Amino acid sequence: MNEGQKKAAPKRGDVYLIGGCLLAALVFCGLWLGLRRGGGTVIVEQDGRETARYALTEDRTVRIEGEGGYNLLVIEGGEVWLSEADCPNRLCVKTGKIRYAGQSIVCLPHKLAVRIGGGASGLDAVTGP
Repeated sequence: MNEGQKKAAPKRGDVYLIGGCLLAALVFCGLWLGLRRGGGTVIVEQDGRETARYALTEDRTVRIEGEGGYNLLVIEGGEVWLSEADCPNRLCVKTGKIRYAGQSIVCLPHKLAVRIGGGASGLDAVTGP
């Protein structure tokens, strides 16, 4: 940089704009995290059919025998995960723990889906005519 060139200081409007954007982002993140619903039930589906339903509040370990292998489902402390599987890539195990309504773990080789259903009964959304 030449000695004759000076670095321009941010203008007051720029500071307000950046501050407003940061504030809006913080408010959005806070609302998003605050409105997430915890799940109430763990739903196990094999080959597209529901095979089991467990309460998320009751700790348990369940061995799920499926087409071509097994998965070990763990429900503990309000979280669900697959701790073991004998599928080739073990992506279902690498998915990790889930705890919120709508989250799921899928094991494609065994045609297994584990998802968390909402805790409260009722409508999630209302659509118009």
